[in-house]
Amino acid sequence: MTSNRYNNRNSGIDVLRGLAILSVILLHVNIRVPFNQTFIGDAMPDSIYKIVFWSGYYGVCMFFVISGFLITTSSLQKWNSLGNVSPRGFYAMRFARIMPLLLLLLLVLSILHLSGIRGFVINSERMSLGEAVFAALTFHINWLEITKGYLPGAWDVLWSLSIEETFYLFFPLVLLLLRKEWQFVILTLAFLVISPFARTIWFTHYGLAEADHNHFAYLDALALGCIAAVITKRVEFKKNQLLLLGIIGAFLMSSILFFRRWTPVHELSKIALNVTVLSIGTAFVLIWMQKRFTNGLQRPSRLTGWLRFMGRNSYEVYLTHMFVVFMMVKYFQEMNLAGEWVWTLYLTVIFVSGILGELVARYFSNPMNHLLRERFKQFSGLRPATIAKTISGKEKRQDSGRFRR
Repeated sequence: MTSNRYNNRNSGIDVLRGLAILSVILLHVNIRVPFNQTFIGDAMPDSIYKIVFWSGYYGVCMFFVISGFLITTSSLQKWNSLGNVSPRGFYAMRFARIMPLLLLLLLVLSILHLSGIRGFVINSERMSLGEAVFAALTFHINWLEITKGYLPGAWDVLWSLSIEETFYLFFPLVLLLLRKEWQFVILTLAFLVISPFARTIWFTHYGLAEADHNHFAYLDALALGCIAAVITKRVEFKKNQLLLLGIIGAFLMSSILFFRRWTPVHELSKIALNVTVLSIGTAFVLIWMQKRFTNGLQRPSRLTGWLRFMGRNSYEVYLTHMFVVFMMVKYFQEMNLAGEWVWTLYLTVIFVSGILGELVARYFSNPMNHLLRERFKQFSGLRPATIAKTISGKEKRQDSGRFRR
């Protein structure tokens, strides 16, 4: 799995993304085949069980922070300052990265729906296929689910993409108006108030799904990722300061991810600050990781090889893993397996999801991204795509390898 073309990636960020996508996969498998059918799962304390198998929501929250960090860092690398970001170039970059796989996914899902394949058919009493496709293409599938109900699992994963890409729709326009990075930071800090309020109000008046799916609920996570990227670029830290930042970040993340059942931090969820605390912790850890990466201090560990493998293709794995989940769960149930065989199901889903993501990235997403950026660079101000190139030099190392999502 280790290749020279990945030597210049920020392995720490790939590990974070790998952990996030793993938590999502475990959640989606556990919903259908609970892990407590195994001896270890049954003996596992309920608090531990929920941390391991019900943390997919927090995994998505981490994705939002990482996404904001990577996109902002990529923009700073390409245009040197956020005030210089070209909206046309930015949109071209996002289109090249996001749309090819999204269009392919929608084509496959539409065919499966029209073929009547169980698990992929949209409830016609709630919405039509055309409505779902239109919502996915215009990035408001989260609102469609709020107003008309949940879509099948392979469609439902698009709710987070809708929130993310709506944020990026306004991102360059806001930069065009503000011009100064400090003004952008001040504006995004306001989201630390808006998002918890939005989560609380929506949950109180509408319910959990609406609180989780509205566009305002994760502005703080995305914004903190953006702010972390600006800080990483503009602020120099002493060694001890950077270490302290990493320790505080790890503590805040652990408080929400691992120790939420044993610490007073879980009380924050009552006022919807749990996501904000996790996002702040993730942002601190990202700054620490990126500074170590640019200073050449990061050393990938073999123990994290599979997580890095999953993380570098997190977008592809996220959009395609439900196909693996449905297929493997179907076969597992048809064979009437249970007990310790559940281990086989979980390990197989994780392994196959990673392989599928790698194949999709290598033979479709990356080539299409490269091709489209080459086409767009003539009028968008983008540099030639670096998808298939090795990044070298201290300045280019700030790319964290290829910025994807």
